[in-house]
Amino acid sequence: MTLSLQTDRLLIRDWKEDDAEAALEIYGSSDVAPWLSPAMDQVADVPTMRAILHAWIEAQPNFVPPSGRWAVTSRENGEVVGGLLIRLLPPYEEDLEIGWQLRPSAWGHGYATEASLALMRWAFKEGGIDELFAVARPHNARAIATARRLGMEWVGETDKYYGLTLQVYRIRAAELPD
Repeated sequence: MTLSLQTDRLLIRDWKEDDAEAALEIYGSSDVAPWLSPAMDQVADVPTMRAILHAWIEAQPNFVPPSGRWAVTSRENGEVVGGLLIRLLPPYEEDLEIGWQLRPSAWGHGYATEASLALMRWAFKEGGIDELFAVARPHNARAIATARRLGMEWVGETDKYYGLTLQVYRIRAAELPD
């Protein structure tokens, strides 16, 4: 399934291998990689990022909607500013996680909130789901602030996901802000 969602400023679309240099600004950033969950090593170079994108692209058709991984680009200039995902949380049976990652130069512009809201609306409408979760490391103030801006409610702290201590946030379809 190919996804293309637009907001006022952003386009959410499938990843392409040609996005490797821009994706490296996200997943290769020492300001981003340490906060990812599950823990992911900082991507070292463009060839490695291209291989990761290739794996994500190959896996995309196997995801059951609304799960997947997408690039977030600026509608103004087409530049990749971030990535989004929806995936099953461990033990990989029912609970879906939404996640967002932005390149540091795109921080502070509201892109994570804008893109995540669009993806959440699509997931609730087209994906037939009732709730989404977000997880953040306890000191990841940016991720926690974004979850709150999205209208997500803190439901506790756990170490059952990815072998990490994480803050858990939830939103139900009826709670989604307009």
